[in-house]
Amino acid sequence: MGVKTYERHGASLYKTPRWQSLRFLAKRRDGFRCVQCGAASDLQVDHIKPLRSHPELSFDLDNLQTLCVRCHSRKTKAEVGFESPASPERQAWKSAVFELSLRNRSNA
Repeated sequence: MGVKTYERHGASLYKTPRWQSLRFLAKRRDGFRCVQCGAASDLQVDHIKPLRSHPELSFDLDNLQTLCVRCHSRKTKAEVGFESPASPERQAWKSAVFELSLRNRSNA
């Protein structure tokens, strides 16, 4: 049984010298800070419009933003369809599951 590896979309793009230069320009433009929370560490450069749906914007500086790992993860999860843990639907589901577990414990 092997380990499954995941190659992110556009992985070959991120290895190019052109991307490395553009990445630096985006970070410098954004003041080497996350544009959402202001963090100055663990920075990544994100495509505002995802590569999956907008490959023509791969090297467009106006389509790039600097994000910290946490903000980038949150954005990516939203793009691929995972709900935010703070969404009302998610909270309602957690409450329902918790109530069921309490009922099961009292019936045991």
